[in-house]
Amino acid sequence: MHSAGAPSGGAAHASPAAPAPSKKIAIFAIVGSVIALVGSMVNWVVSDAEGATGGIKGIDGDGIITLIIALVAGILFIVAMATKKAALYLVGGVLGLAMAIVAAINMADPERLVTQKLKDDEGVSQKVAEKAAEQAAKLYEMTAGPGLYMVLIGALMALALGALGFMKARAAR
Repeated sequence: MHSAGAPSGGAAHASPAAPAPSKKIAIFAIVGSVIALVGSMVNWVVSDAEGATGGIKGIDGDGIITLIIALVAGILFIVAMATKKAALYLVGGVLGLAMAIVAAINMADPERLVTQKLKDDEGVSQKVAEKAAEQAAKLYEMTAGPGLYMVLIGALMALALGALGFMKARAAR
């Protein structure tokens, strides 16, 4: 006879106190990775320039990095959901931290992406691209675009849920 209130010496109490991470944690971590992945392809820099066509997309610069990291993190969270291995949650969370750092760097310095785009598209030197980006920043207000915010939100979700999944998976052992 198995009863929820029946004393059984402590072994039964350890199991409910330390459940394995629920699939919801991994699913929301995957959602965070997908948000960051999509944000990597959306405008990271927008300006008030007359005739401006949207802005500069993340994949024109560091968005390639966050796109790849988000893809790897999403895959890790899928595998973590299937295997419930703590290390996979931890690595996914660390990748979320890496995405958040890249997003924060680009939010703090929108000219950075303009410089990268000028270097890549126009083939100018780093110094010339930096000077042109600085002049553009003086003429037009350049701000972080919606893609950076998407990457940051998705990265923080992956970071928090990766850490939570890691702790729950470790406690389940």
